[in-house]
Amino acid sequence: MFKKIIGYVLVALISFSTMSTSAEATSIRPVHIPIISNGKTLQTDASPIMVNNRILVPFRAIAQTMGANVFWNANTKQVTVQKNKKVIFLTVQSSTATINEQTVTLDAPPIIYKGRTFVPVRFIAEALDANVQWTGKDVRISWATLQTSKGAVYVNQTKIANNTMTDGVYTYIPLKNLLTAIDVNADWIETDESLTVRLSRGQLTIFAGKNQFIVDDQEVVAPLAPIRLNDEWYVSASWIMTVFGAQMTRNGNNDLFFSIPRTTFRSPLLPITETSITVPQHVTTPKMADDRRLLISDNPEVLTSASVPNGQATLALDHVQGLLQTMEHRVFGWHVNNLGTHATVAIMIDNHSSSDIVLTNIRGTYRTSPNSWGHYDVGLPLAEAVLRQSFATVPTIKVKAGTSAVIQAFDVSNNQLLGFLYDFTVQQESGMADYRIRTVVTNSSANFSTISPTLAPLDSYATHPRGVWKGTTLEATLPTYTIDSERVAYSISNGKTDHLLSVSNALSNLNETVHNPGHYGLTYRLSLPIQNETGEVRTIRLRFSGRGGAYCGGIKINGVVYLIPPLQPITQSAYIDYTVFSNQDVLSLELMHAGGAALPLGIEVSTVR
Repeated sequence: MFKKIIGYVLVALISFSTMSTSAEATSIRPVHIPIISNGKTLQTDASPIMVNNRILVPFRAIAQTMGANVFWNANTKQVTVQKNKKVIFLTVQSSTATINEQTVTLDAPPIIYKGRTFVPVRFIAEALDANVQWTGKDVRISWATLQTSKGAVYVNQTKIANNTMTDGVYTYIPLKNLLTAIDVNADWIETDESLTVRLSRGQLTIFAGKNQFIVDDQEVVAPLAPIRLNDEWYVSASWIMTVFGAQMTRNGNNDLFFSIPRTTFRSPLLPITETSITVPQHVTTPKMADDRRLLISDNPEVLTSASVPNGQATLALDHVQGLLQTMEHRVFGWHVNNLGTHATVAIMIDNHSSSDIVLTNIRGTYRTSPNSWGHYDVGLPLAEAVLRQSFATVPTIKVKAGTSAVIQAFDVSNNQLLGFLYDFTVQQESGMADYRIRTVVTNSSANFSTISPTLAPLDSYATHPRGVWKGTTLEATLPTYTIDSERVAYSISNGKTDHLLSVSNALSNLNETVHNPGHYGLTYRLSLPIQNETGEVRTIRLRFSGRGGAYCGGIKINGVVYLIPPLQPITQSAYIDYTVFSNQDVLSLELMHAGGAALPLGIEVSTVR
């Protein structure tokens, strides 16, 4: 069929080129204006022309890009354009045309110029039910190309649509039906050009005809752009897999089955309001409360062929030497696999001592997800697991002298984010300790022990932390808050007065270390004394607000864990109320910042009146 269309167009053009015309006038001038058709730049054999401030384009380009049938009548010098149920007649040098036998007036008639037939782009496009937009730099034409196809759509075993749509190559699914199946709390704000969806797990904004979309203020690129048709938005199957990390299968009836993992939390999420907090003051009395060694593996955060040139590398390293019997460790990692293929990341240990070592009390958690949903699928679950101590356990590992062992390994698909946190104890059976804890990555089935211990180069443009420090718990006591006094706020993880994870304090090689002012991988304990001199039961309100960017994390308040969902900086805050029954009280807070959050965090205390 397409070959026939091309043939008709060529016949029309040959016929047109033999016609005489007086169109060779000085009022006609070529213009270098790109014509964008459904997101693609039209390639034409002649530049568009401007006639009386109207843009005309080579007729063949419009006919081909919009899939219309074209017929030329040499006797009447008339062009017939037919697509679906629409029939359009145009005559060279005539200012009138007909659409389904209804006469319309043209702003500019079709003409022949330098052997090419030109037609008014807006009239042809709009007559064929396309949208035309002049941006000041280019002309954009867009139209729906989808048709109904056979096959139902299922999401997590729930049927969401009887029919899919297709553009002849790719399959498209109605987005609103999909989102409702994923999250019953989904609601949306819609314009002609965009759709913003608010979900329990975040906010998503898409744009008609654009591959780029936004998740919680982070721009992400999908393989195919969404299509808007008759007030419905359609997305491709590959788009769903990219955005939601879905797994897809198809049966013989062309039914599509999507499995989309949904994050479930055991802890409640705190409510959000569009309320800012007062300007916070810095916490000035922090100290480390333990001696556990903390290894941070977060730079290079994005694993690419440039940051991992050989397809495998050591990402972070903690070398322990000395006379010791036991040592406690924590390893925190946060990496995005952009290697273009499946990869494996692992925590391993190399025993270089002359005696065996034993790893006990191994426990931890990890999560993978499309990078777009890192807050909800990776960061918050890790923070919740740490504060609730809901870790998975790993059997004891014995590592003979001169050998290596894998403590835990993680399979990571391409374009997936991995976050992990593991605690364990190393026991040296005798002699001097000499071992290395490493995080490594490989995109092959290579033996982890053969991966060179040379660290991957630091990403100097994205200064995420890497290194080793002593301590995984910070402690500080805030000034006493008196009921009915003015509200007051404090800034924690401010990178200044409470910055203990600096390069100078690191146990790792200083040249291979990047500081950790955000305190990723550790918890932050705060004591808040409360003085109630009113003699009445009173209520205080705690507000939490990001001060440097979008924030999310977990918080334990007097032993109960809550989650702080992603907050816009300064303008949004999450809150919780606490009732004070006695004259004096002490509120115990323990926080863990979710990976991907920006620091510092402001905590405001006020009296509810």
